[in-house]
Amino acid sequence: MNTFKIGLLLTIMLAAAPISNLSANEGKATYNENCTGCHGTEVFTRSDRKVKNLAGLKSRVRQCSYAIESKWFDDDVDAVADYLNNAFYKF
Repeated sequence: MNTFKIGLLLTIMLAAAPISNLSANEGKATYNENCTGCHGTEVFTRSDRKVKNLAGLKSRVRQCSYAIESKWFDDDVDAVADYLNNAFYKF
């Protein structure tokens, strides 16, 4: 197998890998520090929740970060979305 194919295969495998616990743990801490002032976890467990997939969850987390003027980096948004997905959404 040539180097390009190996690199492509590794990229695909990493993209499909499960979310890391480290990222989710960091996301939980960031969520607890920044998000609980506006809402609790009830918004994630209600039957009519608006978020339907992982992309939508990341988009919503980013919108919330703008609302609280958090200046989060993409890694912060991803970590919070990873935490919420692991804890509530299970996408």
